Amino acid sequence: MNIKLIILSIVISAVILSGCTGNNATDVKINDTVNETVNNKTTINETTSDLDGTVSNETEDKTVNEEQPLIDASAEKATQGPKVIDTGLPRTYTIRLEKFLSSPNNLVVAPQDTVFWINFNDPVRAFTLVSENGLWENQVIGYRQSFSYTFNETGTYNYSIVGFPRMNGTIIVK
Repeated sequence: MNIKLIILSIVISAVILSGCTGNNATDVKINDTVNETVNNKTTINETTSDLDGTVSNETEDKTVNEEQPLIDASAEKATQGPKVIDTGLPRTYTIRLEKFLSSPNNLVVAPQDTVFWINFNDPVRAFTLVSENGLWENQVIGYRQSFSYTFNETGTYNYSIVGFPRMNGTIIVK
């Protein structure tokens, strides 16, 4: 049994060692490319080296003129933000009560859309939400709690937070 283990270890050693030696592929080249852009021109430096690490002195410099594309600033502004697909279904909007501000404080919605006011204020405190148009009774919103209202009729509706005039806002239903 010891002879079988010795023969097996010799065969495995031979296989491992044969994979580590004798690669005669010295004519294979490895290309390293460095691109630098200076004054709207790209310079390409190519250096070739053999697999054994010998670097040849075959260095080429190629200069390519690159045109900068013109960007229409008005078109760029028009495509910013998420694209909204109108499905005709009611939407839900969130107004964050945070840092003693309501964000957003002005909101345009459609009839049947729902608006949630959520209290994320730090330091933790409760706020009293008031409808200036009498749509709902005064609502106390504790930390991490919310109040929602579905707007059914078109018009302009104002809300306020008692004691914090910077948190007042407007909902426009179109």
